[in-house]
Amino acid sequence: MLFMGSDARRYWRVEHFEVSCNDAAMNEKITRRISKNLGQDDLTELLAENLSGSELHSLLLSVSKRRVAKIALSQLTQASPVTRACDLDGRLINKLENIAYETARGFEAVELSPLSPLGAVNVLAKLDQGNVLSTVRTFECSSDPTIGMTLECARRRKLLEDRKHSTKLCTNHRVVRFPLPQNPAFTAHFKLFSLVSAGRDVGSFSFEKEALREHIDTYLSLLSALRNLNFAFDDIVVELSDTRVVAQLCSVFGIDRDEIKASVRARDSESGNKLLERYSGLWPKIVTAPEDELAQYNLPKHLIMQLCMLEESICNSLGSEHRDVRFVFNMHRLTGLNYYQGPCFHIKVKNSSGQLYSLADGGFVSWTQALLGDSKERLMTSAIGTEMMCRTFLTHSQE
Repeated sequence: MLFMGSDARRYWRVEHFEVSCNDAAMNEKITRRISKNLGQDDLTELLAENLSGSELHSLLLSVSKRRVAKIALSQLTQASPVTRACDLDGRLINKLENIAYETARGFEAVELSPLSPLGAVNVLAKLDQGNVLSTVRTFECSSDPTIGMTLECARRRKLLEDRKHSTKLCTNHRVVRFPLPQNPAFTAHFKLFSLVSAGRDVGSFSFEKEALREHIDTYLSLLSALRNLNFAFDDIVVELSDTRVVAQLCSVFGIDRDEIKASVRARDSESGNKLLERYSGLWPKIVTAPEDELAQYNLPKHLIMQLCMLEESICNSLGSEHRDVRFVFNMHRLTGLNYYQGPCFHIKVKNSSGQLYSLADGGFVSWTQALLGDSKERLMTSAIGTEMMCRTFLTHSQE
């Protein structure tokens, strides 16, 4: 059984966190009821379209002040998943984070703000605004550290006269995710260790190969270092994929994006496999030699060539350095199909109880291209769940 990490970019997908159809329908129903009760059928439009930003902020702030005036002291100590402290030892998390920074020596360490500009997740990642904690001002609480680091990369690269050099950042960051988790094993806020690499398309797939290799190598080195702290990681598998190749295979077998969007959920790790069950005999899931095993599908030659480059630079090269790790290509990866653009990866690991977790995830996105208005920009983002590692891979308490 595969468990999605309680903090490994849960509900995204990067495994994207999506508001379900039921959630969206419920929100719309509540909005209509409120509008009807107030005798203002176009209340949402009035607030969203007819008020200026400053007017809306003043109104919401005034409402908040009135509500705050009625709050009793006893309400402040009521349990809430969003405000409750993390139940892990802070020193343990700090120790793990320090090791993470040590393994990411090629990345500049940054400390992100707990806030992002309002709409950052929606505009860049195309994810529903209902999944982030929006404030009454023009901000939202951080829900993905790669968003904050992307904005920082864009700000820095915008000031450069020559962008030929890469911008590589890393951070440990606590995030808040909505909807609130129903599974008691999940938490509403948690720590992630994340990497981003921003650079230029220099041809020959060079930047992509190097960035992907560096991110994966960093996470594998972190897992190796943590073994000295009584963390147990068994049967480590790096699953490479490419959303362009998977999209081509979907086209070959007549699976459209609407069917994927309706059937595949990041929180259900088996949803993609269920959709592709009827093609299991025709469409290979795990591939180790893409040029040979995908030859019959008449895929674009440049995509097959790039998979072969990844086979050499990652599977063969990194495989010789991390001999206890298996490297494969997953051609059934449907999660992230509308999120990543090109190469992406999962790192899946079993704990001492034999449970399989998707521990790290990453891939290429087009965010800096959009922010800088430059199609030559490339951006690799990834994250690994640090709290989830403490909860599920630590064999016994630290001294």
